[in-house]
Amino acid sequence: MEKRKNQKADDRLFYIGVLTSEQCQCERIKKQGRALCFGCFIKLPGDLARALYRPIGAGFEAAYDDCCRYLNE
Repeated sequence: MEKRKNQKADDRLFYIGVLTSEQCQCERIKKQGRALCFGCFIKLPGDLARALYRPIGAGFEAAYDDCCRYLNE
């Protein structure tokens, strides 16, 4: 159980890092507080883009992972 708690905390820290970073998953510069740079964001279909506004712990994690998969296909 303790290992699972640590994994959840590590996952949460990863996604907080995504939002506080100034580097997009494509390695271009992005604004802090945004998940992706503008170039990547505008490539997303509307439903994926909207999902990035979910809070961490309430769907942001899955949305970010889905967006990265879509962008890197």
